[in-house]
Amino acid sequence: MHPFMQFTKSRPHLLLGTILALPAFLLNAQTTQAAQWKWVDAQGVVHYSDVPPPATVPARNILQRPAQTIAPLQATASAASSSAAPASTKQQKATDELEKKIAEKKSADQAAQEQAKLQQQQQEALLNQQNCLQAQKQLQILDSGQRMVQIDAQGQRSIMDDAERAAEHARIAGLIAQYCR
Repeated sequence: MHPFMQFTKSRPHLLLGTILALPAFLLNAQTTQAAQWKWVDAQGVVHYSDVPPPATVPARNILQRPAQTIAPLQATASAASSSAAPASTKQQKATDELEKKIAEKKSADQAAQEQAKLQQQQQEALLNQQNCLQAQKQLQILDSGQRMVQIDAQGQRSIMDDAERAAEHARIAGLIAQYCR
């Protein structure tokens, strides 16, 4: 077992105290970081505040003023803004290049989709043309008056009578109407 686990098992109240004290410590650290004024009062207590100390506090007891914290911030801000200008220009160029690449990819994808659609339409047109020619040939043979033989499911041949010829003629005429546009 890990030594820390042994320690926390034997002293759970210390672990609970640590867990409860941690948020208070973090809150105090944030408060002191946000304060702009720091002074010592007549009793020797250090105060942190975002408002100036009372007029009764002598100037020698004021440890930190807003001007002391703002001046370094202004210096770093001016340095950051001078270095941020080239960075923002670089970032703008990178953004523009990225947008350009996205637009190019989008147009290339769209062109590929249009090309695929065109190829599919051409294949369908070719298939329709082949089906049309085949249906026209079947209709010519049917209209020639020759005897037509059909093979049934058992493999037996049977000669088409006039009713079967008319039904076949109607079926082939429907195929021609469908494929020969």
